[in-house]
Amino acid sequence: MTWEPIWALPNIDLDEPVNSESIALVPSTDPRVQELVRQHRNFETFLNQFQDTHNNCIDPTLIIRRTDAPEPLHLSDAAASFRDLIVASTVPIARSRDIIYNNSIERIRYSSFLSTYPWMIDRNYEHIIAHTPAVLAVHNVDQFTGHSSPDLSRSSLRRRDLDEPLLQELLRRWSARYLTARPEWSDVALFRSLNMVNQACLIPAGADAVLHDYGRAIALWSAAFEILVHPGASGQANLNKVLELLESVPWTDRKLAFRRYRIDYRRQTVRKNLGCWLYHRIHLCRNAFMHGNPVRTSTLQVPKSRRPLFYHAAVLYRLALTSFLSLAWKETAPECDDPVALGEYAARRWEFQEPQRGFENALKLCRTSVEQQRRDRERQINEVRRRGERRH
Repeated sequence: MTWEPIWALPNIDLDEPVNSESIALVPSTDPRVQELVRQHRNFETFLNQFQDTHNNCIDPTLIIRRTDAPEPLHLSDAAASFRDLIVASTVPIARSRDIIYNNSIERIRYSSFLSTYPWMIDRNYEHIIAHTPAVLAVHNVDQFTGHSSPDLSRSSLRRRDLDEPLLQELLRRWSARYLTARPEWSDVALFRSLNMVNQACLIPAGADAVLHDYGRAIALWSAAFEILVHPGASGQANLNKVLELLESVPWTDRKLAFRRYRIDYRRQTVRKNLGCWLYHRIHLCRNAFMHGNPVRTSTLQVPKSRRPLFYHAAVLYRLALTSFLSLAWKETAPECDDPVALGEYAARRWEFQEPQRGFENALKLCRTSVEQQRRDRERQINEVRRRGERRH
């Protein structure tokens, strides 16, 4: 079995590969990459020529593909969709943890970290080629110098930081989408939506960022939701269909299903759950920016909590996928007379549900200000300390 490089991703340092049967995201130290390095001197030169903006040598992460993969997987659409599912399994969970822990620990918060480099070694390992909508060019490998993006600080992507239940289901659906002659509409819609998610998760702008750049990101998030719920053919996707999807989420915290929140919709006031309330705010923000209505900084914030709306949009999208993909724990519990099997079952169930619980906790914080969250955490810490003192 032989593999070939497709794209280089110089903005991240990956610790473990993300594999499927025919395509993989791998570090440059992966045995499959090292075999190619041993066989092709020009490929080794290409990999060794990457630097950051301060001329420090870096090792790019790579997307590689089996050379004997089925023909549909040789299309750029399939590789791009693979990258998109990695983004969906990485960025939303990072933003949920940002919201929950309110710290600046290194996380992959933007899909820009997973952007592909425009230059790659050719199939014969003789030259480098750039093929983008703006340029088609060939050049010598020896004259090449690759760089990470100057508007990013290169970061590490650890396999344990990925949303594993979502990742595995998306990999399964990716195979169904691209290895089926007539894929289901839901799979087509899913990967069109994930493509929009990748764009929505990009850094909105560089040093020239203005309010409207963030408004555009919200519009892309809204489009991702609507593409996901589109029924196909002559059907329509609208606010109501997105709300229906969010009302069908299988919550681990059943209180999140309660219809406590008022929404003005179709000239009437209705009560919906918290996820629906939040999406309605995203919908209103999208309309304000895309229709040219007056906007302010507060338009981009969640009322009361004042957190960025585009951060919570990523959290809400993952919860929508919980419903769309039926990401519920389905394994049957073993017999009660086998404590070892029961313990292993409980551990697997906890690990599967942990990301969902995290996203739900992040969603609940959309109604809590950052200051209140800090006070609540300090109170919890002090309570734990008092309990420890009483024990001693």
